[in-house]
Amino acid sequence: MESSLVAKGSDTIWDYTCSACQKLEAQYHCEECCKGFCDSCVKLHNQLYKSHTAFGREQMDKWPINKSTLDMLRQCAEHTDKKIKLFCEDHCRLCCHTCVSLHHR
Repeated sequence: MESSLVAKGSDTIWDYTCSACQKLEAQYHCEECCKGFCDSCVKLHNQLYKSHTAFGREQMDKWPINKSTLDMLRQCAEHTDKKIKLFCEDHCRLCCHTCVSLHHR
């Protein structure tokens, strides 16, 4: 399994953190709870919620998009302090308000 762990100096950044212990990387996601769980915490979750299904990393297509990824996708590539709000049909581009006023009239 491919690791999503990124080391930056002394910090460790994961794409998903366990919602229960908030110390380890989430290896499972429960769609009903809308939470991610590490290997240890998913066992407790599964004991408490027998009707819930926790999807592992091999089924990441059933996981929600990561908030930092979503924020990055919403950010204008040219004006990084602005959010994408519009679509220019003439240029087939997603734009922020600044892009529209400068390049897409």
